[in-house]
Amino acid sequence: MKKTLSYILTLALIISSVFCIPFSADAATYEPDRKIYAEAYMLINLDDDSYPVVAQKNIDERLYPASLTKIVTAMVVLNNVKDLQAKTKMSQSAFDATLGTGAQVAGIEVGEELTIDELLYLTMVYSACDACQVLAEYVSGTAQAFVDEMNKYVQSLGCKDTHFVNPDGLHDGNHYTTARDMATITLAALKNSDFVKYSTATEIKYKSLTLGHTNLMLHPGYVSYYYEYAQGIKTGSTEEAEYCVITKASKDGYNYLAVVLKSPRQRINGESYETKCSFVDAKSLFEWAFDSLKYTTLVSQNEVISEIAVEDGKDADSVQLVAKADTNVIVPAALDKSAIIIETVEKPEVLKAPVSKGQDVCKANIIYGDEVIATIDLVAASDIELSTFLKVINAIKAFFGTTAVKIAAVVIILLAIIYLFLVISNNQKKKKRRMQKIEKARARENPPDDFLPPPQRRR
Repeated sequence: MKKTLSYILTLALIISSVFCIPFSADAATYEPDRKIYAEAYMLINLDDDSYPVVAQKNIDERLYPASLTKIVTAMVVLNNVKDLQAKTKMSQSAFDATLGTGAQVAGIEVGEELTIDELLYLTMVYSACDACQVLAEYVSGTAQAFVDEMNKYVQSLGCKDTHFVNPDGLHDGNHYTTARDMATITLAALKNSDFVKYSTATEIKYKSLTLGHTNLMLHPGYVSYYYEYAQGIKTGSTEEAEYCVITKASKDGYNYLAVVLKSPRQRINGESYETKCSFVDAKSLFEWAFDSLKYTTLVSQNEVISEIAVEDGKDADSVQLVAKADTNVIVPAALDKSAIIIETVEKPEVLKAPVSKGQDVCKANIIYGDEVIATIDLVAASDIELSTFLKVINAIKAFFGTTAVKIAAVVIILLAIIYLFLVISNNQKKKKRRMQKIEKARARENPPDDFLPPPQRRR
């Protein structure tokens, strides 16, 4: 049975995007106190919904994923196949795709019939490249069409630095990813219960063989690699990719996901044999995290962080700002809480009454060692009623405090002064004229002693 009706694929992409898991790769991280050989790695805490990265290196460097590719292969299959017990056969073209490549195969013969369930186990546990080819043809008709769906899937998850050219991870210069993108892909995959089942099985039966998981951390016989708390998920290796592993571990209630890319194979600790350092790196990251990190309540709910002025408040002109909830952050066990700095972010200058208890106001950054390790919400600690009287008074003040009103007031005052000046000046002139008239009248009534009346004409 061959699938790939366009509407089904579209639905699959929508579903996968729902499960796209964001994580805070740019939050504060810490330096492991032991050597990590990998070119790039991430250690992600799985106990926080934001999936904080607690350790990282070169997470955006494009590297070759090798068989880590099969995580995407499995997810595209799971997103498109409803009946995992459906059967399909190995075709000649699928068989030829890995012939002579040196790829790890399960030895599926042309015409051999297997269930999708069996093929997924072979893909995720034994990393069988021939199983990938059979799955690709079953889902999309051809391997190339399937790879197109793989690239659409990772793009729907928000991956910006990942591109595939085959479903199995065999080397190609244009087949690449980053630690950040592989973390995004794996976190989304871990939300699928079927994927978890296939990727964490320690061993499977195929024909007369018992095939163990390629993650050697799961097998006690590999003393250098074994880590009792490890679970799945996928390994990968080629000459160009070197050694890669994505695995998780759980201990004492803590859960981590390790992404390790391009780790070498070399002699370490004076040993006479070469070690696949990807497993050593993952083990070292887990041991460091379990030994050195712990959840700590840095800020408690209702803890007073700041204060803000309140306008028009009845019986109060300010309100305290408190933490909305407990803030539990994974930090070094030796962290000194007195070294924590809390800074408010985008805090308003004032709040207008009424204010409700628990009202969101702003945020605050928790800073340790010059890095923001958490951001918290700040809320009002109490209710503050509106004072109508103060509102009216403040409205009047505000009205007269506007620039337009101030300019108008200045103009009115200037006009009043000019008017007053003109009135006074006019009154003074009138007064002066009156005085002149009075003086003339007095002069006529009281002439001076040497005044001679004009001569009178004789008749």
